[in-house]
Amino acid sequence: METKTLKQLLKLIALILVLSYTIDKVVFFSLNTISDNVMSGQAIGKLNQFLKVKDTTNLLVFGNSRANHHIVVDKLNPNAYNMGINGIGIAYNSTLINTLNPKKKQTVIVHIDTKNFFNDAYDGSDIRGLKTKYNRIDKITSALNESGKISSLQNIFYTMNYNGSAVGILKNFIKPKYNHLSYNGYDPLVVSKSKTEVRDYMLKNDIAEKCTDNHKVNPTALAYLEKIESFTEESKNNKTFIFVTSPIHNDACAVDNKILADILNKKNLTFWDFTNLYKTNNDDTSLWKDKTHMSNLGAEKFTTHLLKKHQAYTSSLK
Repeated sequence: METKTLKQLLKLIALILVLSYTIDKVVFFSLNTISDNVMSGQAIGKLNQFLKVKDTTNLLVFGNSRANHHIVVDKLNPNAYNMGINGIGIAYNSTLINTLNPKKKQTVIVHIDTKNFFNDAYDGSDIRGLKTKYNRIDKITSALNESGKISSLQNIFYTMNYNGSAVGILKNFIKPKYNHLSYNGYDPLVVSKSKTEVRDYMLKNDIAEKCTDNHKVNPTALAYLEKIESFTEESKNNKTFIFVTSPIHNDACAVDNKILADILNKKNLTFWDFTNLYKTNNDDTSLWKDKTHMSNLGAEKFTTHLLKKHQAYTSSLK
């Protein structure tokens, strides 16, 4: 009797596993069909658009929110795309850069912040933002596997790839946030009149932190930088890579910037540090949304400066 009960239990478990696996794949392929048609929002739309235009675009920008909100790409090139994503780090950027076609001639601007490089807590977990393409795009799948930031169960239950993003995807599928056909990835930060007083007070009391960190380079961040470096070598005849750090309101600590600049220079990577570009005119609060993000007015001014620098640099290469 006990043997019969055990067999029935094993059959039930096997049936549940088969059903779970089958349902998972049905749901996964359904979500793929939906998500592939979402072209707005940062849940997946911006990534989808990037994957469609990345190898036909003349200029690309990668980075976090400070890339997204600070670089007005159509000022630099009419055929450009800003792939800045809020809250991500160099692991996410490095992975996407390595999906580019090394034979396509392009200018690639990589916005790079010191916070990843000197933050002991940074572990590259931002790469999980690409998990919707796990088991779908080989280079992203390989990078995720190598990172150790995904569950081994995702090789069995594919719908886990959509954990945390399904709601945003469905919202943008039903009601897109914008028309992607007229969207180039740049998202301006407009400060309303009602918020200028709060902004001005915050900036007036912006006291820069002292240099108290040990400024030890984070090994995870450095490893992902080296992956970008390898790709620059692979594509050096076709791509121009420029690493930039955009302005912040008040940075009294130049130690980390100097160390980062030395690292990039030793790797023969072009680096333009604009951290303190507007430090001398901090009274002009119209340039800022907050301490680390520029307003749309600031972004326009900064991009004009970046354009002149880029034009001079391009001329020097001829």
